[in-house]
Amino acid sequence: MNEDGIDPRRIDRVARCFDSTGRLLRWPSKRADQLLALWVVWSYVPADIQMSEPEVSSMLRDWHGYEDYALLRRELCDLDMLRRTPNGRIYRRVQHHLPPEAEALVARFSPAAA
Repeated sequence: MNEDGIDPRRIDRVARCFDSTGRLLRWPSKRADQLLALWVVWSYVPADIQMSEPEVSSMLRDWHGYEDYALLRRELCDLDMLRRTPNGRIYRRVQHHLPPEAEALVARFSPAAA
C-alpha cells in the first residue's frame, strides 16, 4: 500500500476485469473488488440526468461483457450509487466523491491514460 492508501496490486487485479477501454469483462470474485469495479461503472453514469430503467439497462449492457446488467443495476441501487423512484421508472446517479482506489482505477481507463 502506498502513502495515499492505495494498494497498487489490488488496482492491477481489478483492472484485469476490464478491457483497455474500461468495459467490464467479468465480475470480480472478491466482494471488495466488486465494490471497486462498481465505482468504475458508476463513473460512466451521467450525472444530473433522469433515465428510465430501459435506458439504464441499455447503458449497463454496453459497459460490460458478461451479460448481467441487472446485477449491476441492483448493486448500484443497493449501494446508493444510483437511486430510483418508488415505482422504479426513473433512475438518477447519486453524487459521491470517488474513494482514492476507485479514482486510481477510473484514471486507468480515461483517454488521457491511453
